[in-house]
Amino acid sequence: MDKTVMSNKQGICLIILFMSSSSLVLSSASEARRDIWIAMLLGLAIAVLIVSMYSRVLSKFPDKNLYEINISVFGRIIGSIINLIFTLYSFYLGALVLKNFSLFIGVVGLEFTPLSVVSSAVIIIIIYGVKEGLEVLGRWSAFFAKIVFPIIIIVTLLMLNMVDVNNLKPILGDGIGPVLDGTFSIITFPYAELVIFVLIFNSKMFKGGNNIYKTFIYGLLLGGFLISAIVIGAYLAIGPFAYESSYFPIYSAVSRINIRDVLQRIEIIIAVTFMIGGFIKISACLLACCNGIVNIFKLKDYKFIVTPVSLLLLVISFTTYQSMLDMVTELKNFRYVALIVQIILPLVIFIIIEIKSRLSKSK
Repeated sequence: MDKTVMSNKQGICLIILFMSSSSLVLSSASEARRDIWIAMLLGLAIAVLIVSMYSRVLSKFPDKNLYEINISVFGRIIGSIINLIFTLYSFYLGALVLKNFSLFIGVVGLEFTPLSVVSSAVIIIIIYGVKEGLEVLGRWSAFFAKIVFPIIIIVTLLMLNMVDVNNLKPILGDGIGPVLDGTFSIITFPYAELVIFVLIFNSKMFKGGNNIYKTFIYGLLLGGFLISAIVIGAYLAIGPFAYESSYFPIYSAVSRINIRDVLQRIEIIIAVTFMIGGFIKISACLLACCNGIVNIFKLKDYKFIVTPVSLLLLVISFTTYQSMLDMVTELKNFRYVALIVQIILPLVIFIIIEIKSRLSKSK
């Protein structure tokens, strides 16, 4: 049993920073075009049901994370196979985020710096953070949340003078298809990626027992509203063509902010926010991966495998894709694989746990 103890505030901040990392840079729900606001809100509503399912599973086994729950429910062999799927997903997601992180920094900041240098520098910091443990990451998140949240709110307000509501008209002009496609996109990235926390959290980790529901739901809603506000604000500010054709639409929108020629060129704060969230997201993925390896191979501690796993993740990140165009294609394909791990597999686990629970009560 994990002896880590966190406050709900720290858990909520972890979730929000995790969600907001890539979402504040990459386009979200762009498939919905002018109905992006419908897709964002519909996706958030569905995500509430998904994370409620996650919370329910963890609350059934108060001292276990999902890896340990799978072994208890399915046995060592089948449980280990399921855990291997979650472990590989965590590993590959971490590699994708690391590549996104490096490409973004290379494009907007260190243009002539090799991506390998940027990635290596990032992974060294992440190794240290993961070895310190989830409790330290939670405290770190609670501290930086005080910086990130006001930044997102202020930036959204500063974009108001560029807003053109006609960019959202006509409503449902292209039919319901693009809305559903955009909803699917925003669910798989980033809402349902919170499955990573089911692999590293257990409900006894938080003071008050069943506050696992509070942690997941509050984190999702606060993060979801922040993301929705800045995404919709950016879409209204730069219009459909610029939003859909830009690799980093929110960064582009913020770069256009100009208040009387005094307040301008403030896009650096979005870059800083992305780097803070990116550190949390990669660290959480790496921790989830190491937890899976520990569970599958019955190891006593995860800390001694953090460095080799991190170096392997670094190598894989080099081979994922080489350009922003490749990244967009890869992410669109990856979301179908992610759907299995984020929703379908947890739903099967949830149903089996509920059936076993009701059968045991009836007996």
